[in-house]
Amino acid sequence: MKILKYYIDNAKYRAEDENGNVIWLEVDYWNNKFKLSKMNADLEVFAKKLLNKKHRKNLVHKMLE
Repeated sequence: MKILKYYIDNAKYRAEDENGNVIWLEVDYWNNKFKLSKMNADLEVFAKKLLNKKHRKNLVHKMLE
């Protein structure tokens, strides 16, 4: 059976700052939202970029590479 659509739904990323603090970034790609366990301007900018690139984007072509 051929896959026609492939989307990222939710993802969780672990980041560590220069002091060793762990910050969790949870991204809901389908609903275009993200949540940080602790405020961090750099991660907020990064999360917005991720959403811009992958929000409800069909990534089936990536499966074929």
